[in-house]
Amino acid sequence: MYYVTDTHPLVWHITESQKLSKSASAIFDSADKEIDHIVIPCIVLLEILYLTEKKKIPEFFLENLIEKLSRARNYSLEPLCVPIVSQCKNISRDRISDPSDRVIAATALHLNFPLITRDESLKKIGLEVVW
Repeated sequence: MYYVTDTHPLVWHITESQKLSKSASAIFDSADKEIDHIVIPCIVLLEILYLTEKKKIPEFFLENLIEKLSRARNYSLEPLCVPIVSQCKNISRDRISDPSDRVIAATALHLNFPLITRDESLKKIGLEVVW
């Protein structure tokens, strides 16, 4: 099965954080075993860069992630494209004010894949959410 991931679940999976739910962890583990597939919106990389700049995660994290993704068969990057931007118009800024969250949600809606997130605001816009 295919899933789109929000930023924090991906970071928590890679860092083996206890913050990741059992359901989300099982999906990432399944992708690591090349069963399920995780789609990563490119804006997630920008958010990870921001987290490294704020010293929330180590500086090498982004480079290591990009290297891992270049070899991974069941993880892929989804570029920001016109259809995803158009899908953002269908997500009210009043409901989701953060532009990155809107792009991540729009990516899941555009691809029609469930979104791995614990973000409550993303759960309220009609997305299929896994947490």
